[in-house]
Amino acid sequence: MKFIAKTFAGLEQATAAELAQIGGNDIQVIKRAVSFSGDMELLYKANYYCRTILRIVMPLAEFEFATNEQFYRSVFDIHFEDYLDKEGSFCVHSVIRESIFSNSQYTSLLTKDAICDRFRYLYNCRPDVDKDNPDVTIDVHIYRNKATVSLDTSGISLHRRGYKTTRHNAALNEVLAAGLIALSGWQCDCNLVDFMCGSGTILIEAAMKALNMPSGYYRTEGYGFMTWKNFDEALWQQVRNQLDDAMHEEWNYKIYGSDINGRYVKSCRENVEQLRLDDIIVLSLEAFEDTRPEQTPAFVISNPPYGERLKIEGINQFYQSIGDTMPHKNLLFTMQNWNAVSICLIFIAAAKKVNIIKFLPKAGYFINSIQDQGSQCGVKRINPSVSRAGGILLFDHIRTLIFNNECGVSSTRYVNRMMYSLHLTLTLIWSY
Repeated sequence: MKFIAKTFAGLEQATAAELAQIGGNDIQVIKRAVSFSGDMELLYKANYYCRTILRIVMPLAEFEFATNEQFYRSVFDIHFEDYLDKEGSFCVHSVIRESIFSNSQYTSLLTKDAICDRFRYLYNCRPDVDKDNPDVTIDVHIYRNKATVSLDTSGISLHRRGYKTTRHNAALNEVLAAGLIALSGWQCDCNLVDFMCGSGTILIEAAMKALNMPSGYYRTEGYGFMTWKNFDEALWQQVRNQLDDAMHEEWNYKIYGSDINGRYVKSCRENVEQLRLDDIIVLSLEAFEDTRPEQTPAFVISNPPYGERLKIEGINQFYQSIGDTMPHKNLLFTMQNWNAVSICLIFIAAAKKVNIIKFLPKAGYFINSIQDQGSQCGVKRINPSVSRAGGILLFDHIRTLIFNNECGVSSTRYVNRMMYSLHLTLTLIWSY
C-alpha cells in the first residue's frame, strides 16, 4: 500500500529519515510531503511514532477526467466499502487548482454523491455525512483535472500531541519544533538549552526524542484509521506496546529552559510537571543574556519572537542584543545546509549593526558574495572539521530585520517566501 506523509516545507528529508527508521519502503521526497509504501502495521507505527509528520493519507485512486460525468464515474468505481461501513459516516475535503470545477464545495458534493450512490447500488442504503466526527475522512486533490482520492489516516493533525495543559500565545507548532531539532543535528549526546522557552515546546519535543518516546504517547484523541471498517485492534495494541517498550527509562544529560516572562515559565513548568519530565527539564526565570547551562557542551535551540504574533518593542535592538551577547559567551556561527546559508547571509546583510560577521569565519566558512537570490550566495568552506561539541540557535523568523531597509535584497517577495519556509537559519557553537 502507498501512503503520503505531509509535513512542512524544509522538513521532507527529516520525515524521510524517520520513515526509513521504522521500515518504510519506496521512500520518495516530494513537495511538503514524503511518499512511502508498507502495510497497515507500518501505517500504525508512522502515525504513532514519527515526530515530523502533520498527517498521513492513503491514496485509493488517481485518475484524469475531462467532464463532471467522468469524475463521478471514477469516484463511483472506488471500493470505499472496504473501509467505510454502510451504516457509518464520512466527510469529504477537497482542494482544487486549475480545474474545470469552479470551487471545492462542488467537488466535495459530487464526490459525496458518487459514494452514496455506490452504497445504494451495493446495499440499498447509504452512510451518513458527518462533518464534525466522521468515521472516514476522504481527501480529494485535483490539479489540472488529475484527481487523487485518498483516505485521511490520522484524523486530528499529528501536531496535536496532547501534552500541553497551557499554551503560549505564540507557541511553536510541535511538528515544526521536532523538525528544528532533527535538522539541528543534535543526537541527544549532550545537554540542550532554550533561553526563550515559552510554554516549552522545544524542551518537551527534545525530551521525547532523548527518551525515544513516540510522538503520540500523550495523545488522548484517536487516529483516523481507528474508525475504519478494517481497523485491527490487536495489531494496533501490538504496535503501541512495542514502541512504548522501546522507550529509554533514563538519560544522562539535561535540558535547560528559561524565559524572561514569569507567566511563560509557570506555564512551561505546569506542562513539564504534568508529563513527569521535571527530572530531565530544568527551568529558570531569567533573561537570555544571563542564561548559562550548568554543564557544557550544550546545544542551543531557540525560537525568538519576531514581532508579529508576539509583539515586542524595539525588535531591531532586541536582535542586536542577541548579537552583542553571543560573543561574550564565546559562541561561534556555522551553517548546516545550503538553504540555511542562503537565509543566514541575507540576515547578516540586514543586521549590519549586529557584530557577528567578524567571527563567522572561525566556524569554518568564508563569505564570498551576497546576491539577491539566496540560492546563488557564494560560500566557501575553509575548515571541514567544525566541532560538534557545541550548540544550535535557530532563528525561525527574522523578517523584521530583513525588511528594515538595511538589506540590499531586491526581491522582497522571494525573501518573504523563503522566511516562511525557513526551518534552520543559524547554528551556534556553545564553547567555554
